[in-house]
Amino acid sequence: MFIYLTDYRERSLRDVITQFEPGLFKKVTGLTVKDFELLVSLGVFNSALMNDAVYKFKRYEDASLEYIGINKHEGERVGLYDTVLSSDDYQGSFENISISN
Repeated sequence: MFIYLTDYRERSLRDVITQFEPGLFKKVTGLTVKDFELLVSLGVFNSALMNDAVYKFKRYEDASLEYIGINKHEGERVGLYDTVLSSDDYQGSFENISISN
């Protein structure tokens, strides 16, 4: 997956593709930024579903790394597809909190 190959974890994937790593995106996918923007404009990417997919990928990746004692992104913002979460929002969205009556 493209997001796994970049160090711009705190940026949205869309910004990584269009601004920070367009060469890497082309190398991995064969698409230019112009091709990507055309696909976005045609509605090929559903932002809500893409944000959810990137979020789940990063949660799974973090859990795997933390299991073996690696947490090199602690305290950083976390970019999804076209939005960025604060570190607190990212961590808080995964907490299991019991609600007592």
